[in-house]
Amino acid sequence: VAVGLLYSQGYFRQYLNADGWQQEAYPFYDYSTMPVDVCYRADGTPLTIELDYPERKVTCQVWQVNVGRVTLYLLDTNLPANDPSDREITARLYGGDLEMRVKQEILLGIGGVRVLAELGLPVSVYHMNEGHSAFLGLERIRMLMEQRGLSFDEARASTSAGNVFTTHTPV
Repeated sequence: VAVGLLYSQGYFRQYLNADGWQQEAYPFYDYSTMPVDVCYRADGTPLTIELDYPERKVTCQVWQVNVGRVTLYLLDTNLPANDPSDREITARLYGGDLEMRVKQEILLGIGGVRVLAELGLPVSVYHMNEGHSAFLGLERIRMLMEQRGLSFDEARASTSAGNVFTTHTPV
């Protein structure tokens, strides 16, 4: 399985304006025309999760895409129940400032672990691509401390063998 963010505007499209300057356009995607479906719990209700952000909770809708033999779960905060600024968390890939980037990383890392747990999927290894899902490690530690009463150091040691990290832009 894989987990990502469902960007309502996705990647920008580049074009040249009349003066020859590069411009970006952000189209809104119509999910009804895409191979993406709402993910449901076993009881038939749409799968959503809540995350704590400073001063409020953010609700996230989970979508599902079948890519060959891989199930891709995509997280979406563009919901009427969320504050307008929180609906923007999943608006654009590489859009916004550093604060938006951290909000996206919290959603992907913490939210991704929670979605897989909610689905009851047995995960033995979590792969983090770049720093985008770095909060995943902290969420796994927090969950183990809560579920088994371990100290931070014990939970960190226990989860570290199941964390893999890769980077495609080594410096």
